[in-house]
Amino acid sequence: MRYTLNQECLIHKLAKEKVNELQTLLYGKDVLSDRQRENARKELKQYQELLYQNRLNRQMEMR
Repeated sequence: MRYTLNQECLIHKLAKEKVNELQTLLYGKDVLSDRQRENARKELKQYQELLYQNRLNRQMEMR
């Protein structure tokens, strides 16, 4: 499924916001349980992978 440029920009913006939120949660001064920390790490990794794949897809389309 192809997205318009506006849709792609919105997805990218929302994913970046979520990555920043999760990084703040993980590396901030909040005390998290082991389970919360592990879930946040997994979610952060998934969003970072999404951003990476999105960037690769855009680069491949430009060629």
